[in-house]
Amino acid sequence: MFATRYDLHIHSSYSDGSADISEIVQRANILRLEAIAITDHFWPSVGSQRGGKNIIENRRTDIETVRSDYPKILILDGAEVDIQSNGSLVHVAGGLDQFDIIIGSFHWVSDSTTWASALIKALQNPQFQILGHWDGYLSSYREEDGRAVAQAIADTGIAIELNRKYISEHNEFLEFARDCGCVFSLGSDSHSAESVGQLDYQRKLAEDLELELAEPSTLLSLKSA
Repeated sequence: MFATRYDLHIHSSYSDGSADISEIVQRANILRLEAIAITDHFWPSVGSQRGGKNIIENRRTDIETVRSDYPKILILDGAEVDIQSNGSLVHVAGGLDQFDIIIGSFHWVSDSTTWASALIKALQNPQFQILGHWDGYLSSYREEDGRAVAQAIADTGIAIELNRKYISEHNEFLEFARDCGCVFSLGSDSHSAESVGQLDYQRKLAEDLELELAEPSTLLSLKSA
């Protein structure tokens, strides 16, 4: 049985999305999603239009409001943060501990070896629970790099995202990651209310490849581990 009633990668109008928090949650409620994560970019991560503690706190207030309006939906206060070439994550005002969940993503084009090196460094002391659109910015892919990365991810419990916006071109990596014991998550990478929860292809991919989808509660527990 696959845990599919969630969307853990959604952008709001607090970064580069078009929908406000209430519109996103209304859409999630219509779709009967059990959990969502609002994962905006904050300056200086790519995709951010602004940053600073006031913006983050204002968004948190909005999230707390809709939590009270929709108590049956787990609404996570998250962020998508850029992984840099040295393996560190871009700084966010107030730090990363303030968020329920972090997506670490590449938003710069790299070859397979550079990607693997940066990611393996990031995984030595991981500050994120989901690896977002893992091959969305790869200019090349080598199997040996993918194998090294998959094994490093498996050792952490971090989920590899099945992303609607950046559909993976290298399913052999997903299969090897599966065989290493990696888990996976679903994220629409939505930038509008209408695209929240549009994950039919990703659900089917998980089923066809027999990928284990992580429960949100399991990913949240990584922060306290």
